[in-house]
Amino acid sequence: MEQPVIRSFEKEETHQASELERAVWGSATPPQQFMTAMKNGGLLIGAFIGDRAVGFQYSFAGFDGKRPYLCSHMLALLPEYRHLGLGAAMKRHQAELAREIGYDWIQWTFDPLESRNAYLNIRKLGGVVSTYWENCYGEMKDPLNAGLPSDRFRLDWWIESPRVTDGVRQPGLDEEKPYRLSFSASGQPVLEPPGEVPDTAAFAIPVPADFQGLRKEDMALAIDWREKTRKVFTQAFRTGYVLADVRRKDGRLNEYVLVKKEHVPL
Repeated sequence: MEQPVIRSFEKEETHQASELERAVWGSATPPQQFMTAMKNGGLLIGAFIGDRAVGFQYSFAGFDGKRPYLCSHMLALLPEYRHLGLGAAMKRHQAELAREIGYDWIQWTFDPLESRNAYLNIRKLGGVVSTYWENCYGEMKDPLNAGLPSDRFRLDWWIESPRVTDGVRQPGLDEEKPYRLSFSASGQPVLEPPGEVPDTAAFAIPVPADFQGLRKEDMALAIDWREKTRKVFTQAFRTGYVLADVRRKDGRLNEYVLVKKEHVPL
């Protein structure tokens, strides 16, 4: 397979981003909106084979009342081009371009239980999470989200920080592992009722490695994971923890590591 080239879209190519969005999610942003964002502090980056886009990443300018940031809104790849490292490549190119035009902060949202995304966003790219938005987008009816509250992490990517520029560096802390699992008759992980978040420097919580597979097999169990982990994450962030690392485990489970803010170098 020919390796795609990562670069910005030209004006006459923006319709391809709309077509890719429709192919992946069933909806499409008008090319004119992409072009307007690009002229006003936004970026539209693609993975191209020749003149054909096989993936795209879209971001636009944001402001929180105190400082500007780049809001990274969408990243999509055609199925046959996933798992090739192109998502990470587009994000790193995004960071390079963002630095050139004066940003030091990029943020985006993702489903807290999509631990494959979390592995890319946190372990590989060096982002951190300390914000949980319950039912962020309201009811969503697309195939990836239908039937579940659209809870989201907001990820902060401080692109001038040592975590990003020098690679993720974690302090050598002892972690508590207070959360227990059982398994359903079909072998899916079940989180036992969580108690209060521990008062410690760091703790770990298991999460499904393939949340979409679990969701398709057992929607009630997917909702159970949503409700139980929502309790853990909202309490943890409220009491000063940051989601700072993600580990791959045994194929069925991954693990999130939450660390007190004072131990996370940014």
